[in-house]
Amino acid sequence: MIFGWLRLAFFMYLGLTIAYFLTAIYSRSVRREKLEKEWDTDPAREEALASERAEFIEAGMDRYETGLKKRLLWLIYVIPTIAFVMTIYYVNWY
Repeated sequence: MIFGWLRLAFFMYLGLTIAYFLTAIYSRSVRREKLEKEWDTDPAREEALASERAEFIEAGMDRYETGLKKRLLWLIYVIPTIAFVMTIYYVNWY
């Protein structure tokens, strides 16, 4: 009985890990694109160097890496884990 739950948990976390990495890659890509568009649409930066643009984008990505949106991706693991544990509890002891 316990091995069935463990096997289910293993495959659940395998799927969640894939979902986490795909979502993280997508979120990072969207953030980088937003920074690039922000730089390109600012008329004051038309004559800026490419190195300044790269520095701006990297600074923005560093802020993203330490920000709340990056941390919220961990909910991909937390919410299904809570649901999984609650399901096990209700099925077996409630």
